[in-house]
Amino acid sequence: MSFRVNKTRAYFKPQTVKTIALLLLTFVVLCIIVIVIPYEYRDSDSSAYSSLAQKLARLPIIQWCAPVWGGHAGRVGFFHEHPPGALWVTALFIRLGVPGPPAALCVNFLYIFFSLYFIYLLASYFGGPFLGWAAVFAYTFSPIFLQYLIRANLEHPFNLAVIAGIYGVVRCEESWKYKLLFILSLIFAFFVKGTGAFILIILSFLCWVIFLKSKRTLRFIIVGILITLIVMFLFEIWYRQVTDGIYFWQNYINQQSDQIVESGSNPLRKIYNFIWYLGRVIWFPAPWVYFIFYGVFKWRKEIIPLFENKYFMLSIVSAAFIILWFSLFDRKADRYIFSAYGFLVFAGAWALLRLKPKITEWLQKRKKLLPVYLSSVLIIFTLLRIFFHNHYYRFIKFWPE
Repeated sequence: MSFRVNKTRAYFKPQTVKTIALLLLTFVVLCIIVIVIPYEYRDSDSSAYSSLAQKLARLPIIQWCAPVWGGHAGRVGFFHEHPPGALWVTALFIRLGVPGPPAALCVNFLYIFFSLYFIYLLASYFGGPFLGWAAVFAYTFSPIFLQYLIRANLEHPFNLAVIAGIYGVVRCEESWKYKLLFILSLIFAFFVKGTGAFILIILSFLCWVIFLKSKRTLRFIIVGILITLIVMFLFEIWYRQVTDGIYFWQNYINQQSDQIVESGSNPLRKIYNFIWYLGRVIWFPAPWVYFIFYGVFKWRKEIIPLFENKYFMLSIVSAAFIILWFSLFDRKADRYIFSAYGFLVFAGAWALLRLKPKITEWLQKRKKLLPVYLSSVLIIFTLLRIFFHNHYYRFIKFWPE
């Protein structure tokens, strides 16, 4: 049984020539900004990934499966913290002539632009083009987006894999291209975050259980996982050939397992972790997350069909799972539930549009200017982010871990 959503007729399309040209120009402008204006990496992950990618760019491509620390932060040997997928695009940019230090920032912008594109597609599939634009602008005007606008870590590429992968799943029965999108997204998620890709797998099964319920879709998800595992096996063969027999996945999984074992199994600690993440939830997706609570209040008065909407439920269930999953581990960081913030923003934006229909009317009247607004916002936010970076590059720190 095919899963379809009634969609309003699109008044405009994001892939028009003018929109693509404008966003491409915006991407180039953002890259020029971070290349021209001096920028110092202040978080350890961004510094590490930028350094690793610069070293990787100097190696033959056949060796790109096995980046080495090369003395960064006093560390030597092969890099086993994550698969090297996120480093490859940065190394390629450097090979194409982008200066080494800012190259990772330019690639981060690339991930952001593609993420915004798939956010638009996912939201507009469920609720039409204006819900798509509302989700994009709400996400852009959120603390989590501002804080990670100029970084070189793994959050944006992994978030791109999750959003694109889910979009591929919900439309996989319509065309082979959506099936391919899911498989490529899952492969990309594994190459970026390794075992973190299981989040996309579980979210895909949740989509199937809650919305799709088609045996054909279930078989496709399983086949997609098997194809991905085959690709990971081929990567292992490549890695062993380059490193003279060193096992990547074994070393990587052993390292991840050690961290899990260290976390222990104290139930009270897990509850504390959950509360700790809830503290992040009230800030990073603000103010949009508050419209969820307001929507629940209105739903109790039967004003909006809150829990009957598939898009709202998809967003809430996805965010809840991610938060609960990472609450099981005692190693905590704001960025671990990065994708959950986005899903809460999407749910809040949907609730706001249902509660305030005039916002949709406002968007419709300015539909031709929305890409211009988005371009302007991204440029202004990038300049502001660089300006305040040296003084206040973090927005929030509630309490220690």
